[in-house]
Amino acid sequence: MTLIKIPKHYLVYQDEDSITVDIPESMLLNWQKDYEKISQAKGILKHKKEAMLAHLNNLRQEWDA
Repeated sequence: MTLIKIPKHYLVYQDEDSITVDIPESMLLNWQKDYEKISQAKGILKHKKEAMLAHLNNLRQEWDA
């Protein structure tokens, strides 16, 4: 789940179950760009997972020895 902060002046309606906001298109485009950067960053080390786990196991063995 992603948390976003929206200025109160965009609030249109609020009740116990939902909040309705009127957000400018420019703000949505900026969020979309930021989300794309974050989603790309999540996969940067994915292909190196095996090597990282092997390195951690090696470090653990050195500490145990």
